[in-house]
Amino acid sequence: MNTSVPDKEGCLRTVCRQAGVVHIEYGIPEEMRRGVLAPEILALMQNPEQKENDWVRALCGGDNAALRALPPTDCDLADAPLQETELTAQGPQGNIPMTSYRTIGGLQVRPALVYLHGGGFRMGSRRSVEHSMRLLAQYSGAAIFSVEYRLAPEHPFPCAADDAWSALRWIWRMAEQLQIDRSRILIGGDSAGGNLAAACARRDRNMRLGTLKGQLLVYPVLSQCEPDVPGYHFSLDSYEICPEQRVWIEAAILSLKRTMEQFRLYTRTAQEDHSPDASPLQDRNFAGLPPTWIFSAEFDYLTQQARAYASLLAQAGVPVGISVYRGMVHGFMNRLGQSPQAEWVHREMAKVIQWMAYDQSLERMDLL
Repeated sequence: MNTSVPDKEGCLRTVCRQAGVVHIEYGIPEEMRRGVLAPEILALMQNPEQKENDWVRALCGGDNAALRALPPTDCDLADAPLQETELTAQGPQGNIPMTSYRTIGGLQVRPALVYLHGGGFRMGSRRSVEHSMRLLAQYSGAAIFSVEYRLAPEHPFPCAADDAWSALRWIWRMAEQLQIDRSRILIGGDSAGGNLAAACARRDRNMRLGTLKGQLLVYPVLSQCEPDVPGYHFSLDSYEICPEQRVWIEAAILSLKRTMEQFRLYTRTAQEDHSPDASPLQDRNFAGLPPTWIFSAEFDYLTQQARAYASLLAQAGVPVGISVYRGMVHGFMNRLGQSPQAEWVHREMAKVIQWMAYDQSLERMDLL
């Protein structure tokens, strides 16, 4: 079944179900053409100063301090009164800093989202996603915990995953003191953080702990290398591309692919690349994982991994959905105040948080 509904922003929201996966597609405001970049993304791509961004320059130069000092480049759109608290979890390898965000008022005991920032496993911090965390807390009403984990190359695989897991379990143990509902904890993250979230979900399943109600993955890194798994084959032909914008769109898609191939961002060996703890898409068993929602950009190398992961989850009986934002590229979540889709994905994530926390069927997500 396909349903297309225009929304107040002037774009189409299309919903369908295919092979057990709920698919939602968000259009570009006031743009009926397909296979094109959103105008502000196209303008950014065509800017000569963007041919080599700060992230690539610092990565090529091995300047990890510069990578981690890059400030947030988006806007703080949260306007509700929030309580922000600095916390420290105790992990086997030392302290793990985190920040909690929650609206003032409302439920005293509430669901929780444990969030892991992106940044290619080498950059990023709680500060880099603080605008997103505030907005998610405001829109969802949940308690949001933004975790600081150790970064490569000083701390390679599996350090980040171990920190993420230790933080999750500490939050679960401290639920009463943190005023969260231990039975309504979710995990999420963007890009590299999505990888760590999926690794935690897998570890929780393998240990049969039942810690998680669901996982929210934003354009996640699901494999450290090109995976040999059913349903996955990377090809530019898999993308619908307008001929007039082909050069810009292919550059957007291939830049991340080439970076991952050129730099060993997290793992050190081919064996680690293929470990499901580093590459959740390369697991052999997907049964028993928590309900999952994936948020993807249309023109992102990782979208093909996301589609394959969603398909394998559905085949294993896991409730799963994927939202694709047309005209967007990797990292669009961090464009608050610059691309309307950045705010939309926060609103959709907030709905999914509530939907999963209170046991609603993902099959009814099209009603939201």
